[in-house]
Amino acid sequence: MRSAKPMPTVLFGISGSIAAFKALEVIRLLVADGIDVYPVISAGGARFVTRTSVEALAGRPAVTEIFPEAARREIEHIALARKADLLVTCPASADIIAKYAAGLADDPLALVALAFGTPHIIAPGMNHRMWEHPATRANVALLTERGCVFVGPEKGLMACGEEGWGRLADTDVIYGHIRAELGRSGPLAGSKVVVTGGATRERIDDVRHITNRSTGRMGHALAAAARDLGASVVLVTSSDLKPPGAVVALNVESAADMRDAVLRESADADIVVMAAAVADFAPAERVEGKIKKKDAGDTSRLELIRTPDILVELAGMKRKGRVVVGFAAEYGAGGEEEAVRKCREKACDMVCLNDISREDIGFGSEMNEIVLIFPDGSRKPVAKGAKAEVARAVMAEGADLLKKLIQAANALATQIL
Repeated sequence: MRSAKPMPTVLFGISGSIAAFKALEVIRLLVADGIDVYPVISAGGARFVTRTSVEALAGRPAVTEIFPEAARREIEHIALARKADLLVTCPASADIIAKYAAGLADDPLALVALAFGTPHIIAPGMNHRMWEHPATRANVALLTERGCVFVGPEKGLMACGEEGWGRLADTDVIYGHIRAELGRSGPLAGSKVVVTGGATRERIDDVRHITNRSTGRMGHALAAAARDLGASVVLVTSSDLKPPGAVVALNVESAADMRDAVLRESADADIVVMAAAVADFAPAERVEGKIKKKDAGDTSRLELIRTPDILVELAGMKRKGRVVVGFAAEYGAGGEEEAVRKCREKACDMVCLNDISREDIGFGSEMNEIVLIFPDGSRKPVAKGAKAEVARAVMAEGADLLKKLIQAANALATQIL
């Protein structure tokens, strides 16, 4: 049996594909997260990446032989299978996929895969003719039936100059799916989390709009953090940032668009995190085309109307067992009092207070520092750090709140019975 460990362990297989160099970036991302990576390089993979570069990034020796010369006290491929939480093949050639399907063990990577089994993420990278071949399609179907998860391929230009399906998925997407798979036993496993992010844009005409300085980084970091804890995540975003891998991203523009998406997705959500900087006002009337200076005159008035208050509407439809987290972007002193008011009046379980008067955190910054505010007025500061770190703290608190709600509901049900 594979025992639980403080940090997960990933067996990372590299097979013979021209896209093998991209595997190095995925390994770098995993190691940066503190994940133990044990590399395994197939005979074909060794023709595209060097053992030295892989070992330098992973910080561990790579398996490259079935029968290593150095005598060992344990059988290498069995020992690796015992200690790992997940097997990743990136990139996966048509050849290694065929070996997996047939159960062959004539290659270091095929041998390790046979000893390990699943969970196994496979990221194919090959010529489109090879990917579309009936034999490859049959092998993929068989491995999927056995529990392997395929990420990609994508459609694009190949190294050979041809274009089609077979290009290795983006490294961020592969990394995201790895984190999602590793989070399957996390505190949010089986839960649905909806996160909003970015600044909504309220159009004046087809050229101009009203918006704010939010970049969406915090919302995207929260979505990634929820994914890493095992949740199924829907990110409703107005940001131009690339969404995290293994997260369902719904792109919206206006506050009204965001409202519709959030209310729809929140109907069956366990946690809703409203991190978006939703515009408070929108033009009362949108002009088609572009407003000309000569038509506007020297002075022009723009009539504004209030946008929907999504948190208030969520409070109106709040169901038992759902955690609602708000964000309060306050300027300078008096922010905590306003955050407590918002938390109570909008029926939030928690509000993240952000001081936007500071230039070193918040809008446009890679860093953040927040205070978690609760309905009873209590507070819990989250120290300044990268937004990814702050997001993990917020989602951990959200997971704890959800756990307490579920425990309370179960206790009540037991009393009734």
